Amino acid sequence: MTTAITDINTIWSLVLDIVRDELNTPSFKTWFEHTAPVELTDDGVFVVGVQNEFARNWLEERYSQRLSSALKQVVGVELAVRILVDQNSSQEEEADEDQRVEEPVVQQAPSAPDKKNTRHEFDPKYTFDSFVVGESNDFARNVALAVAEQPGLKYNPLFLWGGPGLGKTHLLQAIGIYVTQNFPHKKVIYVTSEQFTNDYVDSITAKSHDSFRQKYRSVDVLLIDDIQFLENKQSIQEQFFNTFNELKHRGKAVVLASDRRPQDINMEERYRSRFASGLQADIQPPTYETRLAILKQFVETQNIPFEDAALAYVAERSTPNIREMEGAVIRIIAYRELSKKQIVDLPMVEQVTKDIFLDRSHRPIPITSIQREVCRYYSISHAELIGSKRSQSIVYPRQVAMYLARELTDMSLPKIGNEFGGRDHTTVMHAFAKIQKLMSQRDVYNQIQQITSSIRQKA
Repeated sequence: MTTAITDINTIWSLVLDIVRDELNTPSFKTWFEHTAPVELTDDGVFVVGVQNEFARNWLEERYSQRLSSALKQVVGVELAVRILVDQNSSQEEEADEDQRVEEPVVQQAPSAPDKKNTRHEFDPKYTFDSFVVGESNDFARNVALAVAEQPGLKYNPLFLWGGPGLGKTHLLQAIGIYVTQNFPHKKVIYVTSEQFTNDYVDSITAKSHDSFRQKYRSVDVLLIDDIQFLENKQSIQEQFFNTFNELKHRGKAVVLASDRRPQDINMEERYRSRFASGLQADIQPPTYETRLAILKQFVETQNIPFEDAALAYVAERSTPNIREMEGAVIRIIAYRELSKKQIVDLPMVEQVTKDIFLDRSHRPIPITSIQREVCRYYSISHAELIGSKRSQSIVYPRQVAMYLARELTDMSLPKIGNEFGGRDHTTVMHAFAKIQKLMSQRDVYNQIQQITSSIRQKA
């Protein structure tokens, strides 16, 4: 094929220059610094090499469209982008578990880009269309959609609350996606309360308090997840209080999510009263019918054939936590791939989940039990597990323990991170994603099954 520039190294260097201008520095360094061009095929495919499977999936899911656009700017024609793991690139560093940077989700009008702000895409799977509605969540879904349709005019603030894994984050992101698609001139920020806190601390360190205020008080829609983690953080609460008042005064939309009602959050009354000044919508645990509908949608997106009886078995025996339910299905899918079966049937599900769906008697599994069993299995100490060592012999068990903590408990990402030496929630996300990918390998799958069985039996 003929293009104005044919040297792939030159093409990729120019593409990275474009992408660098569109992203903040941590995001660019994390995802693009170790990429390399592999080839430009005769049929118009630009192949890019990355260090590991995690980076490949992340780039494909979140940046493929951005890369295609940048390539067209450089070569003048449409090129498809293919991302693969380059075996010749350097091995994945153990240190990257502590280098994953989760920037706040920000969308802004394409016609007026602001490079001082982080720009990022929402997770495309979290839309209103993909949110399975049932009696337990229809009110929350409907009011969230109403806020998205008229941001700042309806139910301001909107306070969503409910237990872990019931869909609060899904609705927050669905609002963000809807607003950015239908009101491209509006600026939207989605952050966790932890990210809000980190941004404030960074502004103090960098003596850039004005930039912090400008960032959060110039938005049209502010979405904050896990607001309950602002408990016992007086200075952060004050900053949020001031931000909230400014946005409310200017008619901007504020949507908050928590695992409990405003009146049950340990904050000053003036903060709790602000939370409750708009509309509260709780999300109850899904019924069996809703769980089954969620599972059907999930396996359809995975394109995996399940017998109806097999899905019904999972829906009937799983907890209301949707994340845990989907985690069980992911483990079943991994077993199917390893056993070369065409369809997931009831006997397979019963075999795979026998240590997942034990009689729980509503007794929560403490994270200390998970850590203890992982340490025993891999012959490492608890101090090593939660410490700062980054050798593969320590990092891998640590990631397994984080994966199991995410799968077997209702603990939030920040809380899990705190139990592993005060690590950031993005480290937990990276660990979960990595082990989930590795589950397609027989030895990893067997390890997870054996450790889970031991944890369940002792619990």
